[in-house]
Amino acid sequence: MERQPAGGGEYDAFISYSHTWDKELAKAFQSRLQAFDRPWYRSRSLRLFRDETNLAASPHLWNEIERGLAGSRWLVLMASPPAAASPWVRKEIRWWLTHRSADTVLIAWTDGTLVWDDSRTSFDWSRTDALPQEEMARAFDQEPRWVDLRWLRRPEQADGADPRMVECIAEFAAPLKGRSKDELIGDHVRQHRRTLRVVRATVAVLTVLLLAAVAGGVTAYTQRNTARARTLVAQSRQLVAEASSIRDAQPDLARQLLVQAYRLAPTAEAAGALVESRTLPRVVHGRGTVRTAAYSSRGLLAVADDGVRLFDATGTVRTTLDESDSSVATVAFGPDGLLLAIAGAEGEVRLLDVSAPDRPRTLAVLSTGVPDPQRMLFTPGGRLLVLAYKSGALLDVQDPARPGLLGPLPGAVVGAGPTGSPLLTSEGAQIRLWTLSESGRPAPAAVIPDPSGGARHPEHRAAFSANGRILAVGGADNRVRLWDVTDPARPAARAELYTQGRAGIDTLALSRDGTTLATGGRDGEIGLWDVSDPLRPRAGARLTGHTDAVRGLDFSPDGYALASVGGDGAARKYSVDAADSTVRVWPVSGTDRSSAATTLPTRGAFPPSFSRDSRLLAAGGEPTTVWRTDDGAPPSRPAATLETFNNGGQAAAFAPDGRTVYSGLPVVAWDMTDPAAPRRLTEQVTRRQSAVGVAVNPVHPLVATSANERGGSQLWNVRDSSRPVPVGPLTGAGPDQHTLSFSPDGALLAGLSEEGTVRLWQVSPNTPPAVAGSLATAGGKGTAVAFGPRGRTLLVGDDTGAVTVWDVSLPGRPVRKGSSARHTGAVRGLAVHPDGALAASAGNDGRIRLWDVADPDRLVEIASLTGGGLHPAAGLAFSPDGRLLAVGGDGGTRLWSVDRAAILRRLCAESPRITREQWDQYLPDHPYDPPCA
Repeated sequence: MERQPAGGGEYDAFISYSHTWDKELAKAFQSRLQAFDRPWYRSRSLRLFRDETNLAASPHLWNEIERGLAGSRWLVLMASPPAAASPWVRKEIRWWLTHRSADTVLIAWTDGTLVWDDSRTSFDWSRTDALPQEEMARAFDQEPRWVDLRWLRRPEQADGADPRMVECIAEFAAPLKGRSKDELIGDHVRQHRRTLRVVRATVAVLTVLLLAAVAGGVTAYTQRNTARARTLVAQSRQLVAEASSIRDAQPDLARQLLVQAYRLAPTAEAAGALVESRTLPRVVHGRGTVRTAAYSSRGLLAVADDGVRLFDATGTVRTTLDESDSSVATVAFGPDGLLLAIAGAEGEVRLLDVSAPDRPRTLAVLSTGVPDPQRMLFTPGGRLLVLAYKSGALLDVQDPARPGLLGPLPGAVVGAGPTGSPLLTSEGAQIRLWTLSESGRPAPAAVIPDPSGGARHPEHRAAFSANGRILAVGGADNRVRLWDVTDPARPAARAELYTQGRAGIDTLALSRDGTTLATGGRDGEIGLWDVSDPLRPRAGARLTGHTDAVRGLDFSPDGYALASVGGDGAARKYSVDAADSTVRVWPVSGTDRSSAATTLPTRGAFPPSFSRDSRLLAAGGEPTTVWRTDDGAPPSRPAATLETFNNGGQAAAFAPDGRTVYSGLPVVAWDMTDPAAPRRLTEQVTRRQSAVGVAVNPVHPLVATSANERGGSQLWNVRDSSRPVPVGPLTGAGPDQHTLSFSPDGALLAGLSEEGTVRLWQVSPNTPPAVAGSLATAGGKGTAVAFGPRGRTLLVGDDTGAVTVWDVSLPGRPVRKGSSARHTGAVRGLAVHPDGALAASAGNDGRIRLWDVADPDRLVEIASLTGGGLHPAAGLAFSPDGRLLAVGGDGGTRLWSVDRAAILRRLCAESPRITREQWDQYLPDHPYDPPCA
């Protein structure tokens, strides 16, 4: 066939190569050749055919290759010994030399030997092995131009910026494009620079757009998170409000909502609600109908339903009695709390030894002949009264193992004094007092006017005080009349109470100290009354959790818990289901609800002081007492009592070493290494004044004391605890100030001046204190001070009720920060939590308030603590481990738990997990995820 000039036009060149030797090199060569002199807006400058990039799967491979050859203007032959031996390469060469001119063949020498023999006008085939001799022997009539690519053995060497690569590629591009090599290289450089400029400009534009997009995305993300945070805060506050609205009716659910509220967002409202969560009553659900609940003098609570369960002060069941016996009617504890009486519906009484609550032991069983007893009462003289609505019996239980029946009691006994005498009976509209002789014979003593005002069907309820002097009688008309029955023959009316119930009074109870009366209404409401003055009783808190009649009430021995029985105790008798058969245990103190964890029986409003490890608490007063606070259980008695030398008591404070307590004026040191046996370190001194305030320096061996006289404030060097030495008076300090506070670095002491300003003294162990600065409150005179745990942040309370934060880093130029005036009277006590973010204040208005002071410029009140009564002159202290807040006042030292993690664990332990239905009701926008799972 006659050779044809280069035809086609679909491809600029066909690349022929050996797959076994030049496959990767051919790929790199193609890429660089197509990119040579390429404008930035085009994908390639030349169209090249290479089998791997241009051929698809086909059953007729050679036909496809032949089509590629036919459509190409040039043949680029990658010459190497493997290519010379390749049948495919040889076939492609034969086709090309048959159909095209040898002048359109470009040789890329990649390996082997190429030698041209001018004498023969052909290659020296004796030495040339890179080309097939048979096909190429007569292809050229003069020496062809080939490009040596033997140096390019690895594809990564095909760098487009390498001058050698540019030269080699230009050798091939020039004939393919029909231009000179120099011109092509120049254009290639210009195109490359132009491409770089375009790329840089594009990158710059894209960078700007990216930054704008990122900024927009960050803004949107921030806005989304802010909106989400605000939503969570709103939902958290809503849950706190919901929990407050159901705290009495559904206390278990309220606990779960509080945990979830804090989980959503730890708002000030949620944090305050956690601290106040102890006001929620504990619910004991009845196993059937609950008939009664009674406290022992040791704090055990007995609940009678379809059996009897004994609970300790933590609400833990210690034992369960008569699980299969559903005839329990009522229960009662003996005076010492070691004997338990259980009365059955038919009048049989079982006496048990409960000295070991986990292992009660039956002592005796006796039949009384009193059907369906409503109440039992032990007397100190070893008697047991079994009372029913229309009958009663008196038992001799001096020897519980051999009890005896003494005789019957007058019918319809509605109350009995603590010794069993007097008795109160009700027959129609007539109420009669009876006395019991030593032999147990009742004798009429007096008739009391009917408090129901002549109601047609009066139903009377009664309660006697622990000393037997005060009698409270109530009935269906919602009135309670107080009587002085010191002389049962001459009862004297004292006062009348009018409850707010709608259906009459069903039960009454007086606290052991006789100062608080609880009334239980048939509408489920409980009222607390202060009857410490029977002539002028005062109404207290209203407890409204029960949904049915309150059938029983009993105060705990210490008066800080009230057990109430809800539901109709007669429901089982008449085969009706009680609507509310539960026992609720209400934390109370006097006539108020209480959120305090416990109350220690101390005297005086001196600031409490914790040891460094928070295991001991010193409560100043008369006397000064030291209490253990590390065993988890509320302390019931002091670990030690320190000697008091002055009337009115004395303040006391722990030293930083955690084992030394300083008290009194002059200063006396006590070694508390063994809390049960405090050892006096200071030599005998003569007491002249009473120390109302004691502060111990956290760094230096210094103690500051304040007396209730002018000029009585003093600084002491206590390096030798056996002989405290006066360093000097606190010049200008006012008298009778309970609060003195050292800065955390020990260099400053803050106190109150005679003029009512806050004074700062520079202190050291060997030089008298020197006035370093003072600050005047904006509203009035300063009344309390407390340094924060870090830096020199000082909290100041004044007589207008304001709490203000000051920065006293420069004592001579104090800077006023945030302030809030929530108290309605002077602030008398201040304390700052060890984390520096929480503070507590006590005011003349009797309120204990908690503050979020994390932002010194903005004080946020998070709670007003309820502890039973008011604290107009309270001293405050946080424990160093941050668990407790101690508040000392005339009514005792109250301890609050402020450890949020511990409170959350307690709330979860005290309540069942929130149900899916409850979750959907209060959190419909959140997937079900119980907080206490």
